[in-house]
Amino acid sequence: MKLLFAIACFCGLSISLNAQINPDNIKIVRDSFGVPHIMAPTDAEVAYGLAWAHAEDDFNSIQRMLILANGRLSEIEGKDGAVSDYFVQFIKAKELVNQRYNIDISPEFKKVLEGYAAGLSAYAAKHKKEVLLKDFFPVTGKDVIIGYTVILTSMVGLTKAMQFTIQGRPDDYIFNANLGSNAFAINSNLSDNGHTFLAINPHIPLEGSMSWYEAHLQSEQGWNMYGALFPGMVSPAMGCNDNLGWGVTFNWPDYVDIYRMKLNSQNKNQYWYDGAWHNFEVRKVPLKVKTKMGKITVKREALWCIYGPAMRVKEEVYAFRHNAMFNVKGAEQWYRMGKASNFTEYKKSLELQGIPLFNFVYGDKNDTIHYIFSGLLPKRTAGYNWQKTLPGDTSATLWNEMYKVDELPQVLNPACGYVYNTNNTPFRSSCEGNCPKENYFDTLSGYNWNRTNNRDLRFRELIESRSQFNYNEFKEIKYDVKYPDKKGGIYHSFLPVYSLDETKFPEIADAIKHLKTWDFSGKKDNKHAALALITFNYLFKAIGAGYKEMEMGIKYSEDQLVQSIKQAKEYLVKHHGTFDLPLGDVQKLIRADKKLPLQGMPETLGSLYAVITDDGFLKGVNGDTFIMFADFSKNGNSFEAVVPFGASRHRDSPHYTDQMELYSNQKLKIISLDKNVVLKNAFKVYHPK
Repeated sequence: MKLLFAIACFCGLSISLNAQINPDNIKIVRDSFGVPHIMAPTDAEVAYGLAWAHAEDDFNSIQRMLILANGRLSEIEGKDGAVSDYFVQFIKAKELVNQRYNIDISPEFKKVLEGYAAGLSAYAAKHKKEVLLKDFFPVTGKDVIIGYTVILTSMVGLTKAMQFTIQGRPDDYIFNANLGSNAFAINSNLSDNGHTFLAINPHIPLEGSMSWYEAHLQSEQGWNMYGALFPGMVSPAMGCNDNLGWGVTFNWPDYVDIYRMKLNSQNKNQYWYDGAWHNFEVRKVPLKVKTKMGKITVKREALWCIYGPAMRVKEEVYAFRHNAMFNVKGAEQWYRMGKASNFTEYKKSLELQGIPLFNFVYGDKNDTIHYIFSGLLPKRTAGYNWQKTLPGDTSATLWNEMYKVDELPQVLNPACGYVYNTNNTPFRSSCEGNCPKENYFDTLSGYNWNRTNNRDLRFRELIESRSQFNYNEFKEIKYDVKYPDKKGGIYHSFLPVYSLDETKFPEIADAIKHLKTWDFSGKKDNKHAALALITFNYLFKAIGAGYKEMEMGIKYSEDQLVQSIKQAKEYLVKHHGTFDLPLGDVQKLIRADKKLPLQGMPETLGSLYAVITDDGFLKGVNGDTFIMFADFSKNGNSFEAVVPFGASRHRDSPHYTDQMELYSNQKLKIISLDKNVVLKNAFKVYHPK
């Protein structure tokens, strides 16, 4: 009876939600690559169509993201999902959304959220066999916002801060991700035709549940944008509309603070704060975990105090305060950025300050370029080391106010004509003399955690190599796969190779000589890069490091280097008969039955991280995941884009692998935002029903 009741409620509620939107008003237009172009009279209807189209291509990932955000992942993944379920309840994600939804979300955007939720719920109702949790649908706009809240909270560094604290090393916490992205723009001061050029180039895993999905959203209410989004997002995180566009890169200042609480020796559930004892809010959060014997419920303690969430570590209690715990405006900010028609409107959307982190690099048809080190940065009290564990017994360490947009590092229309970010310091975001001045900004914010990196150095080499760029030359910067010339951590980390005396190691003398002649390039035809990459992969295993550490300079012994070269030589000779072969013969883009050559190396502008496979290849796993170029002018715009594999996540779809050749050969799809052009070239047009 309970099952029948659940099914009845599911179907009935789905009908109620869908009654507000007529699917016949919505067109899903698939182009030759299967990319959806959603067309409808209203933004809410477009959101409905986006949810449906994305579900057709990757319903599994969307569900998992929303299930995770609602703290129910362990019901389908067992104990592997329990950690994320605990995190959702630890941060009180649902409570925050329930508290802030009607305060932070405009009536206009609520319609968009509910449209998306209705579209997803309608798809679930029609495709019940694909549903992972039978009682999960229908979903609501609040469920979608919970998804944004959980993901953004994890992105600002809280999960990493918790890990360090659990390990007993809270003072070692530094918010510094392993990987990164690129975005850069030039205007008429640097372009040869007086146009504005924009490059959008995030670096994340090439595939998986959080890989980018392309879509074009077009309504009669002024929404006309092409870009990339994650599962569960109702609008692109980056991309272009008719007038402007922006790219996104990670930044990592100090968004999270860790506090050691002073406990009452007579009552472990009390802490001292501003001269008085206060009670922790103590919860036993339930986790419903799938097991071989069925679902069981286990309970784990979660604490809350004046700073925010708290946890016991042995005999101590540590509390956390993070910048994503104060509003739920992130989804609406992205939506309004996409609807902006000029820089003034775009800047106004930034002022919502709902997205708690990221750099944004902007360009538009009015010759405006802009960079901002965006994010919610707390205004902290001087006199404390905010990058270490803080005393949790005083209101002096409790912050509530954030720096406004105009108080953050940024550059608008520099005289030299370019802005950029490669996850580097904001104080190198344009040419010398046009960057934000470091001494103008709060030293307590952890700006120093954002370093000068190899991509930064190489970009500056290239952008300063000529006085003007045509569009193709501009694109070549993004596809560059060379390390900076005789500077940067990677170059210095490689220097011990030159000091190696090959006569002492006759077994690998030929390989050592080969490495010494490498030109630090990762082009597909480079015959030295494969040996170099595999050597350093083995070296990283030996010393417990990676390219993040190498970028800052690593140290290793001669014996570790020799053994790594030996292993790399043996690997290549075993599988390919020689170590003197083009990188593209070894490094591959692999999916299904396709295996295509790839250029690129970690921490180059054309970034690629690869893993060594058992069958003799370097398989690309991380790097350029959505590439988009824009050429803006008052006389018209042009756009190009590509993803590594294709629009669909279904192995039997022709769009599972149909962009691989483009990606492998550094080519792109031509993108149009013109409704008539899209319809004229449509491969398939249908309604979401």
